[in-house]
Amino acid sequence: MGIRRGFLCLAVLLLCLLAPSALAANRALLLGCDRFLSQTDTTPASANNVVQMARALSGGAMNLETLVTRRSGLGSEAELRQLIGDAFGEAEQGDVNYFYISTHGLWEPGQAAGDFTLLLSDGRRELPLPARRLKAMLEEVPGTKVLILDCCHAGAVIGKGVPAPFDRLFTGEDWVVICSSGGAEESWFWAGAEDSLEQAAGAGFFSGALARGISAAGQYAADMDRDGTITLTELRRYLLAIHGASKACTWPEESAFPVMRYDAASLRQARSSALVEGVTFEKGALSMAEPQIRFSYTVLTPLRMVYQLVWQQNGRWDFQHVETVEDRMEENLDGVLSPGHRERAITFYAGDEDYGEGYVLLQLLAVTGERVTVVGSTVLTIPPSSGDPELEVILPDAPFDPAAGEELTFAVAHRVPCELSVAVTDSSGRVIRRLASREPTRPEQTVPRASTFTWNGRRTDGSLAEPGDYFLRVSAMVSDERWETDDVPFTIAGGEADEDRAAF
Repeated sequence: MGIRRGFLCLAVLLLCLLAPSALAANRALLLGCDRFLSQTDTTPASANNVVQMARALSGGAMNLETLVTRRSGLGSEAELRQLIGDAFGEAEQGDVNYFYISTHGLWEPGQAAGDFTLLLSDGRRELPLPARRLKAMLEEVPGTKVLILDCCHAGAVIGKGVPAPFDRLFTGEDWVVICSSGGAEESWFWAGAEDSLEQAAGAGFFSGALARGISAAGQYAADMDRDGTITLTELRRYLLAIHGASKACTWPEESAFPVMRYDAASLRQARSSALVEGVTFEKGALSMAEPQIRFSYTVLTPLRMVYQLVWQQNGRWDFQHVETVEDRMEENLDGVLSPGHRERAITFYAGDEDYGEGYVLLQLLAVTGERVTVVGSTVLTIPPSSGDPELEVILPDAPFDPAAGEELTFAVAHRVPCELSVAVTDSSGRVIRRLASREPTRPEQTVPRASTFTWNGRRTDGSLAEPGDYFLRVSAMVSDERWETDDVPFTIAGGEADEDRAAF
């Protein structure tokens, strides 16, 4: 399957007026760039990303008042300002304004968050747009801004997915930020015209997962408690569970902000058009003792299922050399699976064969006619049989104030793939919040190799931790060996607690 690098694009092409919400107006501007002068073209992925995001945000009970899209790119700041005015010119305080962009994202380790750059282009003109310039433009828009960055290195703007420093550009009550990848990561897509399975329209892996999670076509899969509201916390957890090609991250880390609302009627209507539902992967790292990955899903319409394996090579997913296995466990109709629940397993070791340490991306592809859809993916972690991971916790020097809405982002460096446990303890050694429990690491392309975490200063029960001294307790499992670090101290600064902020 032909795969190219991830991107972040801006596009605008359709303006339509829908019924306004009874409480607040929702507006959206969706942009995509595919043709570039200095970077690889991504045609038709960004254009298709815009289309599927428009469908997703137009559904449910969103009642968009304004939707502006451009799929053909743009090459000047004046054009972008005009589009922002077209989409958000009538916005008022209390409104929610969605800004989605799919294009190339440019950033290098060591740069500040504001140095992250979006590449605007229409194939004839090209403009590097620093994130601080975009922020200045959008700050003029009243209401909440929901910024969805679908591009390489997107997490840099909120200081996530980077080993250090952890500065962030978009913070505060007026901003909700959803990033397709960490700051050091590439964001991936596929151009289906080169796909060996079928001719298929390409799109981004992240945008596909996001659209399925918040749309009728994906049966609003991100709504974990099925209450008709998809919160930011639910969406982030869904993306981490079902999207493996890059590590999605958000600001705030945990929030009850409603990204999407829908009603039961739209969910019932959705089932008739969906392909697959209920994709789940068994958590855990692979080993010689546990050499299988188990997963399950429910087929809703006759289709073929293909399992694609992509190995990590030299810090990048090697999409040029993928392994594909078609599901032939039911020999009927040339591999077509009838509707129903399926449980499957893939074994990675045969006898004494050892694949060695590393990471593998497992993608589930649903094939219907000439259409190929990635319905789920996960990262498989393969630790070495033994060895010291050389753990190191990398923390900001300054105290943080969760009562003021601040978060603590930090990195745990580890020389090899492993399973990490991370907990926050108070000065008496009592655990007040577990951030990870034997969680398999995943590649974030950081140097040094590291896994990044964020704590919003809340205890397990959701209450804010008081100002004072705290510690990070970190351990790792490498196969059957346990490794620990000394507890690492940090400080919560004083401030007035605001229990209404960033609730679970």
